[in-house]
Amino acid sequence: MIERYTQNFRRFLRASEAVSALEYALLVGIITVAIGAAVAQFGTDIENTIASIGDRVETRENLVEQNTAGDGGGGGGAGGGGG
Repeated sequence: MIERYTQNFRRFLRASEAVSALEYALLVGIITVAIGAAVAQFGTDIENTIASIGDRVETRENLVEQNTAGDGGGGGGAGGGGG
């Protein structure tokens, strides 16, 4: 029984259509791996960019809080009057 499967497999490999199918399967596999690697790399880059932006926003919020706490909480600010 195993010999029968082996013979069929050998015949399959000898057929030109089978060789083309195997080549396409390998090509699809290589492309899949490349896409996976690209997504993993870009995912890390995007995550780092978002974290950096979040850090900047947090820093600016802290600066704004420090500046508003030091001026006595009054409104007005520069140029706040008018005419």
